[in-house]
This record gives sequence, C-alpha cells and structure tokens, in this order.
Amino acid sequence: MRPLRVFGILFAALVVGVVVTGVAAYFSSTATVSETQSALDPFYATPSPMPPGKPGDVIRSEPLPVSPALERANSYRVLYRTELPDGTPRVSGAMLFVPTGPVPNGGRKVISWAHPTVGMGDQCAPSRSSDPLQSLDWLQDILDKGWIVTATDYAGLGTDGIEYYLVGQNEAIDTVNAVRMTQRFPGSNASSVYGVYGHSQGGHTALWAGDIGPKYAPELTLVGVAAAAPASELAELVGEQWDQGVAWVIGPEVFVSYPAAYPNLDLGDIASVDALDRYQSIAGECMLTAMLEGRYLQHTGHTAFKANPVEVPAWKAAFDAQTPKPLPASMPTLVIESVNDAVVLPSTIASLQAKWCNAGSALQVDWLGPLRGTPGEPSSLTHIYEGAVGGELAASWFEQRFQGAPAASNCGTTPPASAVAAR
Repeated sequence: MRPLRVFGILFAALVVGVVVTGVAAYFSSTATVSETQSALDPFYATPSPMPPGKPGDVIRSEPLPVSPALERANSYRVLYRTELPDGTPRVSGAMLFVPTGPVPNGGRKVISWAHPTVGMGDQCAPSRSSDPLQSLDWLQDILDKGWIVTATDYAGLGTDGIEYYLVGQNEAIDTVNAVRMTQRFPGSNASSVYGVYGHSQGGHTALWAGDIGPKYAPELTLVGVAAAAPASELAELVGEQWDQGVAWVIGPEVFVSYPAAYPNLDLGDIASVDALDRYQSIAGECMLTAMLEGRYLQHTGHTAFKANPVEVPAWKAAFDAQTPKPLPASMPTLVIESVNDAVVLPSTIASLQAKWCNAGSALQVDWLGPLRGTPGEPSSLTHIYEGAVGGELAASWFEQRFQGAPAASNCGTTPPASAVAAR
C-alpha cells in the first residue's frame, strides 16, 4: 500500500470520527485476514480442467461457520457452476442456509439473495467474509418460515476472473444459477419455486433476474422480485452522483467491469488522473477502506470522474443498456426506497415508478421515511439500513406470492413530494 494511500485512510478515519485504536486494530488485522483468505483459496479455485457439467452444479461444499445466534438452520459454503451470457463456463462462491424443520409438501421455497456493493477483493466476497451474516438481518425470519436462502457471491468475486459489477445479465445469471445449485444440493429438499431479493447493487440484479429468469431457467418458477434501493436508473443516478464522494466507491468497480463488458469504452474519456492511478487498488478494497479513502480524496479536492459520463455517448449507451427495463405485469415487483437515501437517490426511484407504471408493470413501491436523519438530510446510513428494513417487508410480500395471492400495485399513487422535489 503506497504511503499516500496509508495517509489518506488515516486522515479520512479521523475526519469521520474513527478512533486511533480502531485504525490500529484495522492494520494489525491485515495479516490475519491475509492468512485466512490464503487458507480459503483452494476451496474457491476453478477446477482445471473444468469437468463436464451444467450451470447450477455443485463443485464442492463445506460447513460455513456462522454466529450461534442463527438458529434452526444448517449453513454451507458452496462453489458452483455458472456461466457468462454467451455460455462460457464460470464458477461462483455462495452461501446456503437450509432450515432444519419439517419439509413441507412440494419442498422448501427458495429466496435467492443478491448482495449490495462490498468491494472486489477476494476477502470481500460474503461467503469468504469473517462476518458472513453481514447485511442478512432478516435471515432468521426467512428461515423460520421454512424457506431456503441461497446467496451468490457473483462470479469473479472471490473466484477467478472479474466481477461484472452492475452488468445485470451476468449477475442475474449467477443469481438464478444459485437457485439451480440449491435444488441439486444434497438434503436441501428445495422446490422449483423461488423469489429474488436484492439491495442496492443487488436490487439492480433482482430487477434483471425478473427479466431474464423465466427465459433463462424455464424449469423454475419465479414468483416475483423485490429490490431495496435498487441502482436502477443508471444514467440518471450517475449523472447526479458523478462528482460526489460516493463516486470513489462505485466508480472504481465500474472502471473495472464496464470496459470488460463493453470493450469500446475508454476510461480516459471519463476517469480523472487520480482515478486512473488508483481505481484498481481501490476496487480491490472492501467497503470500509474504500469509503474512508474515497472520503479523504474527495475532501482534498480529488474527484473520481473528470467529466460527467452521461455526456459521453459510448458510456451513456452502456448505462442505458444496463438499466433494467420495465417488467411485464406477469412479474410482480416490490421496490423499497427511503426519501433521504444519499446513495441511490429517491429521485431515480421516482423516475422508475413513473416509467414502469406507464408501461403497465405490476409494481409496488414502498416509500419509507428517513431511517437515519431527516427528510431534507440525505443519509448514507439510511441506504445501509434499507437492506434490513427491506428484508422484513420483502419477507411478508414473498409469503403472499408463495401462497398464490395476486400482487397489488400502487401505481395510482405518487411518490412523496420530497422525492420528486429532489429531481
């Protein structure tokens, strides 16, 4: 780690109120993290040569150490087969949580979880994390309903290759193949009926899964998708956030993934000199470190983008291509958003609501008040808490979908004035 980056992290930590002892503990834990991840590498290695198989096949699995607070469930770390949209085989890590109660008639329903932005380093993959239940506050409630939770890392995150960050088709394929994996996992007793829930980056994935899931895996039954604060209207979101501090967290991962998906894109058209120098190392950090370094860089006058990417035609076209299209009325959709989210801006969800309702989607948008702060005070903490609150709402919503109840739409309502006014 270069001296400027070390100084940047320390300075930013002081700015946001992290105590010196906490910073020292962070650095002292680096060696331990490295040793732990090295020990996990063989589990996540892609078999060479790749044996014959099909997407969703289990390559290997082992028990996943989790908090004793998680009850009445067996937890596993799994490596499974997935693929690129062109059929090129890949592997992905995942977590699998199977309730220990009686198996209902027809098998256990499945929720496929799509996680939010965590960073691109191997150690950031949820199934490789020292805290695998992070962002899963709602997990026990789901398991107690008798449902399985499968949670992909996304191919390339903790496994070979790159993670196609905010490339919806790729991440949705990984999410659907995690359901196929669940069906083939010994002793899971999984049914073919499933729902997808995601937050932030994962909300983007969930909306894409609603589009490609029924066509990609027709042997499965997708009852609906739920998304908390989804990164959905990408061009609008990037156009609002490109010169803000959050761009130092999201931007580096986009700089890695989008040119891989769209080789015509030129980073030099949009990335600042500072970003070109740092984006690969920042993308390889997990969220806390990336946020601290990004806050320092922004505080000292350095922006991730040198220009608004939406004003560059090739980049605008890529963001438009990766913006989820309105789903048909046959695919129930729940979106959860707070009026003071500082990351996925409420104005973008108001745009989604107008667009999707005009297209006839079966859309329900649950607008939340501030989870932290006030309506007029955008909060990054609100964005974090939306995943937990959204999980509770999604659990009740999926219970109705699994029971076959028709999905309600609130397209006749308008977003809160604060959300519209922010546009």
